[in-house]
Amino acid sequence: MSEAATAAELAALLATVPVAREHGFRLVSAAEGRCTVEVPFSPAIERPGGVIAGPIFMAAADVTMWLAILSRLGAEDRSVTTHLDTTFVAAARREGFRCSARVLRLGARLVHGVAECAASGGRLLTYHTITYVRSGAPDAAQ
Repeated sequence: MSEAATAAELAALLATVPVAREHGFRLVSAAEGRCTVEVPFSPAIERPGGVIAGPIFMAAADVTMWLAILSRLGAEDRSVTTHLDTTFVAAARREGFRCSARVLRLGARLVHGVAECAASGGRLLTYHTITYVRSGAPDAAQ
């Protein structure tokens, strides 16, 4: 098993993700199996009607979960998303948000986790359940 990725390694990896770079995602914290990313407000993340676009929340949740997994398995891990379920709890208007993810179960083949996106005052905006398949795990190619 690889060594867990450090916060510095995770921040460097985050900078290589096009959607994260384009929208200014910033690593706030990382610990074993947990990660928080900040997404600043910009007009580019709004949809018609003035609310933050749903795909931004989903991208933030997926990227944050990926970093949380790397904080356990190391920066070289190549696990990929197999399932992302999103519940939109409240609208965000002209505001940034933070997304926090944590690994619930790190199995031999699958990794299960959750992520939450919240406004600066802690108001829950979205809730996500996420499953990754571990690359190179038995039966991962099936």
